[in-house]
Amino acid sequence: MKTVLSYRDGEAVPDPFASPALALVLLLCALIPAKVCAEDSSSSGFDAQTLQQRGIDPQLASLLLAAPRYAAGQHTVSLRVNGQRRGRLAVNFDQQGNLCFDRALLDAANLVPPGKTEGCHDFLARYPQTLVEPDPATLTVSLVVPTDALRPVQQDISGYETGGFAGLLNYDLSGFYNRFGDDASRFGSANTEVGFNAGDWIVRSRQVQTWQDGLSRSTHLQAYAQRTFASHQAVLQAGQINLYNPVLSGAQITGVQVLTEHALQEQGQGALIQGIANSPAQVEVRQNGALIHSTVVPAGPFALTDVRRLNTRSDVEVTVKESVGGERRFTVPAAMLGLGLPAPGYSVAAGRVRNVGDAEGEDPWVISGGWTGALHPQLTLGTGVLAASQYRSVGASLGWLPWLDSQIQLSTQVSNSQAREKVSGVQTDLSWSQRLGEQWSISAANSWRSIGYRELEESTYTRDDSNRDSRYRDQQSLNLGWSHPQLGAFSAGVSRSANFAGDSSSRALASWGTSIGAVSLSASAEWQMGGRQQQDNAVYLNISVPLGESRRLRSWVRNSGGENRTGLGITEQIDDQLSYRVSAEHDSSDHQVETTLGISALPRYSQLDVSYSRSDAERSSYQGGARGGVVLHGDGVTFSPYPVRDTFALVSVGDMSGIKLTTPSGPVWTDWQGQAVVPQVAAYGRSPVEVQTRSLPRNADINNGLAMVSAGRGAVERVKFGVGLTRRLLLTVSTDQGAPLPAGASVSSANGEFITLVQDGSQVFLPNVLGQSTLWITTPQGRRCQLRYSLPEKADPSVYFETAPARCHAP
Repeated sequence: MKTVLSYRDGEAVPDPFASPALALVLLLCALIPAKVCAEDSSSSGFDAQTLQQRGIDPQLASLLLAAPRYAAGQHTVSLRVNGQRRGRLAVNFDQQGNLCFDRALLDAANLVPPGKTEGCHDFLARYPQTLVEPDPATLTVSLVVPTDALRPVQQDISGYETGGFAGLLNYDLSGFYNRFGDDASRFGSANTEVGFNAGDWIVRSRQVQTWQDGLSRSTHLQAYAQRTFASHQAVLQAGQINLYNPVLSGAQITGVQVLTEHALQEQGQGALIQGIANSPAQVEVRQNGALIHSTVVPAGPFALTDVRRLNTRSDVEVTVKESVGGERRFTVPAAMLGLGLPAPGYSVAAGRVRNVGDAEGEDPWVISGGWTGALHPQLTLGTGVLAASQYRSVGASLGWLPWLDSQIQLSTQVSNSQAREKVSGVQTDLSWSQRLGEQWSISAANSWRSIGYRELEESTYTRDDSNRDSRYRDQQSLNLGWSHPQLGAFSAGVSRSANFAGDSSSRALASWGTSIGAVSLSASAEWQMGGRQQQDNAVYLNISVPLGESRRLRSWVRNSGGENRTGLGITEQIDDQLSYRVSAEHDSSDHQVETTLGISALPRYSQLDVSYSRSDAERSSYQGGARGGVVLHGDGVTFSPYPVRDTFALVSVGDMSGIKLTTPSGPVWTDWQGQAVVPQVAAYGRSPVEVQTRSLPRNADINNGLAMVSAGRGAVERVKFGVGLTRRLLLTVSTDQGAPLPAGASVSSANGEFITLVQDGSQVFLPNVLGQSTLWITTPQGRRCQLRYSLPEKADPSVYFETAPARCHAP
């Protein structure tokens, strides 16, 4: 558990003990003649009579005579150790102004405890070279310590927070209803993930459910348990898992797998799928015949982010079903989605092959092993072997970093199948990526296979669309990126695939965007090259002009299948939780005007998007979606507007609701219990979580609104921001006779601790009167009186401080 204190509005709140010291120093500099200090060499250093004439208590002057120091008690300061910031925390000082090296300070400063005693440690006796530099003027304390006083830095992944229990549900829901005359079509999809984290174990189940005009279809992708053993830097997976091999194409198996922690990062990477929809459309993504993602997109360019693939070496097939009729498909080669160099380490797996799609065939047992390591700082070797009852394959890869920002990878796989077909073959892949300065980037890939080469799933299962000649023979892809400070960013990609029957298909996608002042320009294009599906070609041009701070006017032109459409619309981001869009589009073919109204909302605990389109009385459509997560834990149920990943944190800000926090995934808000979910933190890394203090009530104070979460994979970290209610008060004080008090009179507690000074106009500001003991005011002439005042029972949370009259009663 991590407990953090904080301060509001991003600025230090003056401490009731530290700020008077600064005020007194300024008063002394302004009011005391230089000769008072120069002529008096007594132990006090100041002439008491002169101080009294100036309205200053001589005891306060003596308090700060020797050096700048804090008054006795607790102060909230900014801590620095050997020049490095260590955050803000509450520290204690004794009557002589000496810093107390208690356990909280030693932990915050990352210092070695000199002993096991409680309370204040004698740190200066153990490390006499230590320098303590208090600075009450800036509310800081700086420490300069010898290097042997610092705790050793953790060099392995075993020093991170572990454990915790919580259940979760991630959902990505979308629906579409289209009406055309007397006909209507309905579609819905649900991409869900359920599971729990317990004692660093991660248990998950992923599935995709679709509904199409009364027909329902469900695809169960995987269900597994996983745990990282930090001391060995290894990961164990068991259940329905994706077999990972650094060189060979994997498969879906029911079994057990052990791999290095680094390899897990490559296995779980998502893909970016881009395209252009000619109308509101249903998009389905398949890999190895299995539906892995389904959603609905509006007309125009779309980008599906973080599509979780079954493996990184198989192509992805995308189907776009237009609401106006028609269906088109395109294949995205695995190389265009990013192969990358295999992660260093090993992987071993054993289990039974599992059929995810609709293919027919038996489920053979399979074993797999792979290893990747560095032969040289610029040269990496990877090897892999896979064996099933009637299938064998081996492979090797070579990764080379020839020069700066360049990467070349060559891999070869050999297979032998004795199942349905007794064939052998080879596949070779070559890829290259290069950055050319700050502006250019280029990547190219080529894949070639012989007619007898089979991957494990190809040799095991028979699909409806599979035959000997339809398998691809060779694939090529090329990606180019360019950016310029004034001309914007441009990217283009082209891919080509040819099969053994002699057929080939090509697809290209290009995009460009720039800003001229506040005006944004963008263009996207998608087309078939050399194929016969020219109706799939599309071009989209867009310009966006600001209409105020948060409202923009959009205009666009798009051409798809030879039809031209022009549109005009307005979008506005009302706040960080709500936006809307209104548009009208003219179709040149039938001269119809389609109007669209859409709303996107982030109502703190989910992401919602709804839209309505209408062309005429005969044609209209509705579209909606919801995305987020739900976490069940020991303190209740907490909702998240983002999917919850394998390592996450639970945050509480007292019991205050509606408090905004900034997380690596985006802003989140506390619920009615004062709790929120940080949906993703970096495993074995540092993830910042910050309270937006302006969202706190005005009568709340915290010391440090920033927490750094360091958790191991599978941990459920708990972060508690300590929030304290305060009641600030500005008093206008008078004596029993109604006379004002002199400025500079000191205000102290019953035990003599200095609190503040009386200001001009006989005003006294008290930073917190909650739990405040009896206060006394002492004038420079030595007269004392007790401060008395009355307040309403409940404080006003909408004001920073309250005002009230007060009496100073002389005993």
